[in-house]
Amino acid sequence: MKYSIRQSIVASERDALEVIRELGVTNPEEVGKEMGFSAEYGAVLIKSLRKQGYVRGTSVTGYEVTEKGKSFVAQLAKERGA
Repeated sequence: MKYSIRQSIVASERDALEVIRELGVTNPEEVGKEMGFSAEYGAVLIKSLRKQGYVRGTSVTGYEVTEKGKSFVAQLAKERGA
């Protein structure tokens, strides 16, 4: 079985990471809203992504994608053939 980068985080985390990348600096409320979830679930996703190093907090009390996160999203696009 071929290993896929997609297997390293769950689908909702991948989606949240892409939303955060698209929004730039954002917060749990915006992430939840964009995904159709509550702000609380947005916070859970961000916490998990922070723990894994894909997202970091910023000086303006928002969150943004790290270089590791950008690399992950780029690899996803490559796997999708984009």
